[in-house]
Amino acid sequence: MPDSVLITDALIVAQGAGASPFYGWVAVRDGRIAAVEAGPPPAADGFDRIIAADGFVLMPGLVNAHAHSHSTLTRGSAEGLPLEAWLPVIIGEMRRLTDAQAYCAALTTYAEALLSGTTCIVDMCLRPAVAARAAEALGIRVVIVPYVADAMAIAPTLAQNQDLIERYGGGSSPVQVWVGLHELGTCSDAQVGEAVELARRYDVGLHIHCSETQAAEAATRQRTGRSQIAHLDHLGALGPKTLLAHCVWLTDADQEVLTRRGGHVAHCPQSNLKLGSGIAPIPTYRAQGINVALGTDGAKANNRLDQFDTMKFASLLPKGLACDATALPADDVLDMATRCGAAALGLAVGRIAPGCRADLALLRGDRVHLQPVLPQTIVTNLVHAARGGDVDTVLVDGKIVVAAGRLVAMKEAELARQALDAARALMAGA
Repeated sequence: MPDSVLITDALIVAQGAGASPFYGWVAVRDGRIAAVEAGPPPAADGFDRIIAADGFVLMPGLVNAHAHSHSTLTRGSAEGLPLEAWLPVIIGEMRRLTDAQAYCAALTTYAEALLSGTTCIVDMCLRPAVAARAAEALGIRVVIVPYVADAMAIAPTLAQNQDLIERYGGGSSPVQVWVGLHELGTCSDAQVGEAVELARRYDVGLHIHCSETQAAEAATRQRTGRSQIAHLDHLGALGPKTLLAHCVWLTDADQEVLTRRGGHVAHCPQSNLKLGSGIAPIPTYRAQGINVALGTDGAKANNRLDQFDTMKFASLLPKGLACDATALPADDVLDMATRCGAAALGLAVGRIAPGCRADLALLRGDRVHLQPVLPQTIVTNLVHAARGGDVDTVLVDGKIVVAAGRLVAMKEAELARQALDAARALMAGA
């Protein structure tokens, strides 16, 4: 793969909320953005690859802050169930899942993400070592989070989690490993304490489901006398390297605690709607200073892993709830899907700025449904009109992993055939 890339004549959406898009060029060297400027590009000498964008839209790769690759093969099944009835179905599938099926599921998950402009994904998965191999095969940036729960015999253990952390280490590798916990209902207090200590010892993040449903909140309150946030705080699990999935039902007191501790929220509006879990008051959280990223959740809970879809849902829900068209503007939502996700993960991605890792997505500017593609309209059209299918080229760590809408590492049609075969075998055992 090329060591250096020059992208010219692009409409660049470079920074976070409040920054204006502009026409210009980006230089990539050694996996990082070396320069980004408005106007005509420098001489092309010394670059291994030139991408003439011809007015296409260059944006930071999207960050998916919460997903489950192991559920992708059974997308479209167990429909119409609330979370508490839906989870036993998932657990039954997890019991039958083989390593080969988990590998295929991870490849399918990561391929869908890359093809729709997501360059970084947090994968809370049942077979983490297998998922890491799939990520390496496709070239996506991934934070692997084992689906640890001592109440489930099929779940990975903290000892296995530790082994993976030691195997992948730190640094700038696209594959990172965090400490994972399913949720307070399936993880004992002792296990949460051990997980907190493990994350601190290796200086990595901690990811857990939190306050997803009213039933989950009620169960924790009945057992402990505390809300889920308050109990996690009691166990020492909250901090600037804690990422909480969902957080639909936080009280004012919960929000104050989370703000004070510096934890992050992965907002998954589509799965929360589909499973009837509720609607998180995201503008309120952001007003309190809580960093909120966006996630798709698993394909079984959402049916799509397209972060452009997620952005539109995230933008429109608070407007309808508050009867306020100004709630959660498009540039804030795009920020949540890029810079805020990067901040939650402590990664130098999510912006197009010198020194950042070169995780980039180039969208076709000749799509009718995106017109007009102009600096003054492109941000709202990315959030409200764009789709993953508009993505033309994707770079991760400066390497081209999607070109002309196709995966570089493998053929999508062949992967789809493998996924269908694996899904048939898995679902036949139900």
